[in-house]
Amino acid sequence: MTDLLAMPDDALVRVLALLPPREVFRLRLVCRRLRDLSLHPDVWRSVSLRGGDQGLLQAALRLAPCLRKVSLRSPHLQAAACTVCNSKCVVTDLKLSVQNETDAAWATAIVQRLSTLGGLREITLLLNPAAPDALHPLLRMVYCVQDLRVLRIRINSDMSELPPLLSDLEPRPSLTTLHYEGAASDPFLCFLLRTHAATLEDVDLYLKDGLPTSLLKSLPRLRSLTCFPTDDLSQLKSLPNLETLGLLDLEVQDAPCPGTVDFLLQGPRLRHVEFHLKPNRPIVGAALLEALAQSPSAPVLERLSLKGVGEWPVAAALHRFPSLQALALVLDAMPSDDFFRAVSPASTPRLATLQLVPHGCPHAWLHDPAVQDVLARNAGLHLRLSGPPTLEDDCACRWCLWRCHRDELRTHAGLQSAFSAHTRRPGCPRDCRRWL
Repeated sequence: MTDLLAMPDDALVRVLALLPPREVFRLRLVCRRLRDLSLHPDVWRSVSLRGGDQGLLQAALRLAPCLRKVSLRSPHLQAAACTVCNSKCVVTDLKLSVQNETDAAWATAIVQRLSTLGGLREITLLLNPAAPDALHPLLRMVYCVQDLRVLRIRINSDMSELPPLLSDLEPRPSLTTLHYEGAASDPFLCFLLRTHAATLEDVDLYLKDGLPTSLLKSLPRLRSLTCFPTDDLSQLKSLPNLETLGLLDLEVQDAPCPGTVDFLLQGPRLRHVEFHLKPNRPIVGAALLEALAQSPSAPVLERLSLKGVGEWPVAAALHRFPSLQALALVLDAMPSDDFFRAVSPASTPRLATLQLVPHGCPHAWLHDPAVQDVLARNAGLHLRLSGPPTLEDDCACRWCLWRCHRDELRTHAGLQSAFSAHTRRPGCPRDCRRWL
């Protein structure tokens, strides 16, 4: 303790920031200096707490100057609301799970108090079925939070009859990221898109019934859009700054939506595309990939992430994407040797990262001749394993039985490394690891 107190204040604050919050509170009792330094904002700026540890959360809300994130669920909302009413703790990220009308009232009080303290930049709301009238005060309060940057909402209620949310003091446009899950485009979503049209950049819309295309077209800074495949996408072909598109297919479709295909064929020049499709409908994935390969995006596409698309359409389309730098595939089986042969300096000259799901023992998979061959032929390629993969203690593959690399893979990032045929050099990932 004497050596610890000999440190200067700024160094001591850094040490305290590495301790668990409960230990920081215990150190407050040692001396006046630690009492004061333990409440320094830098000690608490990156701390995240949950309502389950009720005593610790209440102590932090009463004493700490700030917190990075607070997550609260139904049983803890009332206690947190009673503590927050007299708190001066600035919370940056707030996550609330609301189960009923009572929860909605307590959540409204929490948002109101934390917004008045300033510093609230992210809000996540998980709203289970409830009457729109019960959720109206909470949504109105969230809508009026000033300088909010990120808003994530999941609503499991029909919000089509939601009362107007306009207030005397409308918030300044500030949202840059909006994640919205609901049955359809409802009044609250329209208010958000209209109010923050000047600042929104990333929009994720999990809407089962269409898109608010007229509002999305009025977002001049929109650069990332995630949604279900829908015919409405064809109306967004003129978005000037859109660079990232995610298609998340949760509905049964036997053929691709013509509007989605038309958007890919004639839409903006995309640099990052993700298909998250059902694996039992390969025709849909193949048609969407073919449309992308024929589009103006093909020459400039840099990142491609595919789930639900067979390996053969991917292998056939690789040469259409000369600027591709990262490719991630989720397949039901290990890619064939023909697929690995299709990955070559001629077809993918700029490919730096190939991410695949290992099937079976990942250790044995890394020793597969096709895997080693693709690394040897592509000098700048890094192979990553999705998962995260793990090594089983009782694995019976010959490589684990021989203990080849086994202990080594359990340390130094292990299977999380970026495997390559070269030693780490400028431009490589930090975890680049020579495998051959």
